[in-house]
Amino acid sequence: MSQQLPSSAIHPLAPEFISAAALYSAPIDVDSAVARLPQLWNVDITPHWEEIPASETSPGGRLLHFDVDGVTSMLSVIPRPLEVERGRLPEHSFYLAITLYAPLLGEQAGSSHEANDLSNASTPQQQDVGLRRRARMVAAHTMLTQLSDALMREPAAVGVYRTELGVVHPTEMITSLAELLTQGRAPLPLWVGVRTFHPDLTHGRTLGLPMFGHLDLEIMDSTRSEEDVYELLANVADYIVVGDSYLLPGQTVGFRDGEELALTQATSPADQMPVVRIAF
Repeated sequence: MSQQLPSSAIHPLAPEFISAAALYSAPIDVDSAVARLPQLWNVDITPHWEEIPASETSPGGRLLHFDVDGVTSMLSVIPRPLEVERGRLPEHSFYLAITLYAPLLGEQAGSSHEANDLSNASTPQQQDVGLRRRARMVAAHTMLTQLSDALMREPAAVGVYRTELGVVHPTEMITSLAELLTQGRAPLPLWVGVRTFHPDLTHGRTLGLPMFGHLDLEIMDSTRSEEDVYELLANVADYIVVGDSYLLPGQTVGFRDGEELALTQATSPADQMPVVRIAF
């Protein structure tokens, strides 16, 4: 589908941080909720609470944090509804602000996540910075999925809001899709959004791929069905998230019956962001 490259001139560098918000209809016992994580996912954690002093940029408060294989998870208790710039969230009265920090590991610091994560990447010593950052984001999203699974088993749980995707994933969706990790598969709908719409011709767009060091994908003015557009975008997104390849303008991606689809770089009319457009 695409060739392996040591770096890309058009794709962003994957970040070291991801964030989310776990929404609840009532306050919860955070310690008890987090304690499910080792039971459900067999990970060893030692949670610590810290008091964060107030400052000009932060109201302060209590922060729970723990490390798993080089990924630091941080949860802040916010006793009020989450405010968003666009759209409306489901009714809730309490949320946990979640931040995961996944820096590059030291050259000699192998870990079980890097040895066994879904990226099938080579060892850190053999990866360039771009590939290694992508692998760390896979590890961070894996941890976020496992943590969300534990947090969403609370009776008061409403869902998990992802800013980059602009959606709230409901509890049932998280707990069911998280099981894909036990099969060595990525729960892609929790990691990358795929949206389609069909005014006359069919359009489709991903959201969230820059978190993994890729431009988002887009299909414009297609005569295919929304189901076909969704399937193609989801399959290509899955391929590049869990693999070690980039898509570049001038390449092609394969579809059914040997059909090859051309790739170009474009600016999305939806938000004026650069995307990789698939001729479909």
